[in-house]
Amino acid sequence: MAHLLIEKCGLLFWPQLFLNIAASTLVVAYLLAWKRGEILPGERPWQAALEPLAGLAVTLGLFGSVWGFIEAFGGFQEGMNVSALVKGLSLAYWTTGVGIATSLIATLGSYLLDMLIRNR
Repeated sequence: MAHLLIEKCGLLFWPQLFLNIAASTLVVAYLLAWKRGEILPGERPWQAALEPLAGLAVTLGLFGSVWGFIEAFGGFQEGMNVSALVKGLSLAYWTTGVGIATSLIATLGSYLLDMLIRNR
């Protein structure tokens, strides 16, 4: 699976992987801190970290989309190249999907933490 993602997302795989690991690690760390009672009711320290990560992940995914569309449609001056079109569109959709998945991890993690704090 990782080989497929590296192939499909190209160079944008590595920053997306970093954002995904950072978001996942932060969610787990804040959950553990909540479980140990280190987060007081009303505190929401994860917002300062998780919300920007979610935004960065989506932005990086959209950047990959634009890059993929440029690769897909940029060569039409020399005629239609189906291989370049498919490769560029694949890059666009994969990077967008990975960005959205990373954003979901950060956003849903933040929401879960909010619910846990409210119901404590």
